[in-house]
Amino acid sequence: MKHYLVYFAAVYSFALLLLGILFSLLNLNTSISIPTLIAAGFITAGHFVKREQRRPSDDERIQLIWSCTITSLIITSLVLFFYSLLSPAASNILNVVKSTNIILIAIMMLLILVHAVVFFVSFGWYANRCAQKLNV
Repeated sequence: MKHYLVYFAAVYSFALLLLGILFSLLNLNTSISIPTLIAAGFITAGHFVKREQRRPSDDERIQLIWSCTITSLIITSLVLFFYSLLSPAASNILNVVKSTNIILIAIMMLLILVHAVVFFVSFGWYANRCAQKLNV
């Protein structure tokens, strides 16, 4: 499992960095987190199927879903932390976070749910599609 978590972390970090630079150069103000999460999840699931020549078992799938969820939340938190250090507009974000504790908890629970759903689809449906393509 460690190999796939490192692989996911590398793909997700690279995609966040690449799209973050691209969006800042083009002055786009949209979120890049969900598309990069989906891409990294699908790429990692495809890598698993290609390397193992099979679909993930139910236990492996649960481990991958929750491990990738935790890994992506850690990476996203680090990105937000460094962004808050570098951007003067981030002080407003920190002030809002300080004043909305219950709302922040609800938002975090929603984010965890979205991450888990993305990985559930990645390591479930998409892994099955990749296995069918390989005739496994």
